[in-house]
Amino acid sequence: MIQEVVKFFINPVLQFFILILFFIKQKKPGKIFIGFVFYFYLLSIPMTGILFYKLWSVDDTYDEDKIYECAVVLTGGVDSQWYLKESVNNTSSFRSQNYFMFNHAAERFFKGIDLVILGKVKKLYYGNFVPQSDLGSFDTSELVKSFAFQNGLQKSQFVIYGNKVKNTLDEATQFKNYNKDLELNNILLITSQSHMRRANGLFKKQGTDADLLSVQKAQAFNKEIFKLNNFIPSIRGLSSSKRSFYELFGFIGYFLLGKL
Repeated sequence: MIQEVVKFFINPVLQFFILILFFIKQKKPGKIFIGFVFYFYLLSIPMTGILFYKLWSVDDTYDEDKIYECAVVLTGGVDSQWYLKESVNNTSSFRSQNYFMFNHAAERFFKGIDLVILGKVKKLYYGNFVPQSDLGSFDTSELVKSFAFQNGLQKSQFVIYGNKVKNTLDEATQFKNYNKDLELNNILLITSQSHMRRANGLFKKQGTDADLLSVQKAQAFNKEIFKLNNFIPSIRGLSSSKRSFYELFGFIGYFLLGKL
C-alpha cells in the first residue's frame, strides 16, 4: 500500500499538473512561478539524479578474500508484463522458460550467478517474487532459476526462499524466517546501488547483518559528469528523478513506520 501511494505522488508529471492548477488560482504568481520553473528544470536534468545517487549510495563491503555461504540477491530484473501479455496472446504455444526478457535490474542476479560460478559464493538465494496484474500473475523467481541453470549453476546452488514476496520488506522478513534453522552468517547482499541503503536498513532491522555489493552503479563523479547533455531537460532526467524520489520517500516511509 505504501509503495503504491509513493509511486503515485512522486510522479513528476503529476506534480507538474498539480502545480499548474495551483497557479491557475493565483492572480500574481511572480516569484513562486519562477521557483516552480526552476524546480521542474532540476527534476528534468540528468545531473540531479547523478548527484542524488552519489550522496545516497553506501560503500560496498564485499571482501574478495571471503567465500560467502550465500548471496541474497534482491528481486527485480524480469519484465513480467511482457510474459503475461505473451502468454495471453499465445496460449497454445508460449513457454516462458524459452525466452528471457529482462530489464536493467537483471544485473543483480547476473552478478550473483557470476560470483557462484567463480567460487566466491556457495549459494544464491532469491525471493519467491510473483507479481500480479490485471492479466494474471507470473513467477519471476522460477524464470531466474531457469536462467541460472542454463548459465552454469547447479540445482543445489540456487535457492528460492519465502512465499510470494511483494517488496523489499517482505524479502528481509521472509529471509529472516527462512534462515532461522539454517543460521547462515557469512552473507552477501546484492542489489542496485540506488536501492542498497533502504535494502540494507530493512535487512539489518530484521537481524540480518550482511556484506554489501551494489550493481547498476551511477556514473563516476568526475569531470565527465559536467557534459552539457547532463544539464539539458530530458526523459532520462525525469526518469532518474522519479527513481530518486521513490528511494528517498520509500526510505522515509519505512523509517516512520519503524521498519528501519
